[in-house]
Amino acid sequence: MALTKLDIATAGLRQLNEVGLGALTLQRIATELGVRAPALYWHVANKQELLDEMATQMMRECGATLPTAEVAVLEGWEVWLRLLALRIREMLLQYRDGAKVFCGTFLTDPAVPDPNLLRPLLDAGFATADAGRAWYVVYSFVIGFTIEEQAVHPEPGRMDERYQRLVEERGGGDEASIEQWAFTGSPDDRFGELLDVIMAGITASLRP
Repeated sequence: MALTKLDIATAGLRQLNEVGLGALTLQRIATELGVRAPALYWHVANKQELLDEMATQMMRECGATLPTAEVAVLEGWEVWLRLLALRIREMLLQYRDGAKVFCGTFLTDPAVPDPNLLRPLLDAGFATADAGRAWYVVYSFVIGFTIEEQAVHPEPGRMDERYQRLVEERGGGDEASIEQWAFTGSPDDRFGELLDVIMAGITASLRP
């Protein structure tokens, strides 16, 4: 059976969870697929193109879990946009270094994300530019937060020992340090708190 970009991207995502982004190579993927590395170059010319295909596949998998336009109609655009942020973060967290892989990549499938992604905001009365700004600020926040989250917690429930030492050295005292707030406790709680801030800003400055 002929090798496809989907085969390569799927194998790349499996290897990503095994070894992480730093150790991910086309040679490693070729070995898993049982082919020689040059066979992959017919489909992806370099590692960046590989990451583009992997990110595209991540978004394809995420598509079915994204909130529909009906959510915005029934529960409001705020609920829809918040759920969108939560689902994208969940997508990134499914893979080791998932946020780093997704950041800055070019999605190669015109169908992802959905070309009508902004429709719930437009239907709610947002101007086109404001709908784009609202979506992009939430998207950028999710990517940035999750990159930092996965740096501190490379695996669920395990903190990188460097950050652990930082908390022990600088934490404590009468006032909470930035290290305590950023690196301890629940990432889910921190994400929710900061998403509240983002949503409040959108409501205040870009609301329909």
